[in-house]
Amino acid sequence: MKKQAKILKIKSLLPIVAILCFVIAYLLPGRGGNETINTTLGIIGLLFAILIGFFINDLYSRFQRIRENVAIEVSGLQTYYLFVKILSSFPQHKKWGETQKELIDKYVTEFFKVEWTDYGKIDPHFNNIILSSREISELKTNKETETYTNFLPLLNEITTGREKLFMYGKDRLSKAEWTVIGFLAAILIFSIFYINTATLPSIFLTGSLATSIITLLLILRDLDNLSFGEETVSFEPYETIFDVIGKPRFYLKRDIQSGRVKPPKNKKYRTG
Repeated sequence: MKKQAKILKIKSLLPIVAILCFVIAYLLPGRGGNETINTTLGIIGLLFAILIGFFINDLYSRFQRIRENVAIEVSGLQTYYLFVKILSSFPQHKKWGETQKELIDKYVTEFFKVEWTDYGKIDPHFNNIILSSREISELKTNKETETYTNFLPLLNEITTGREKLFMYGKDRLSKAEWTVIGFLAAILIFSIFYINTATLPSIFLTGSLATSIITLLLILRDLDNLSFGEETVSFEPYETIFDVIGKPRFYLKRDIQSGRVKPPKNKKYRTG
């Protein structure tokens, strides 16, 4: 869903980070421990641990809430289209049913073109689905009436889930929070390398601790921009909607080229 270039994930960056940290620890020995650095390391380390633990826990909870509401929206749209198919079995609603398929297809296609922070931009496409319910022809049978009555609360449930997704999508770390956590991490890494004595145990501990700190920052970054677990919230769930409405799946060329998504080999799909 992101418009920016592909962001390297932890599994790609971690080996590079680890190698750099150990090489620097080997080539640039520090001056050994002193009372000021040891005190600073203890205090800053505690603050960093508390803050990054809080931020990671908060952002992971946000990811879980997004995943839950994605499930509500996706399952709701799939169930809604099943109701549409029931109404479409009546001749007077067939044209309306075909319109619904196109409206849902348009909505999901547009979903892949925006970031989570811009999720609200696709509201007009969802509102078209809501407004189209006014265009249903006269309901003549009990089956038609029951079906229509059932999918109205369903649309309301989807709308509620979408409002939460809009709110959670914008709930990211502020620049000030990133500045604080980055400042603490920089002091920590500097202190760790400063007390490095260039002995084998010291090089190992220095490289390991520096790698761990940077890894925590990368985890925080991935949780913040939702590249963590993006397959389960940004791609696969919404692709299944195309399967239900009988349309080929849709993928952005940039996502395929960057490796963020892998189109299925056994299914037809569209690109854009």
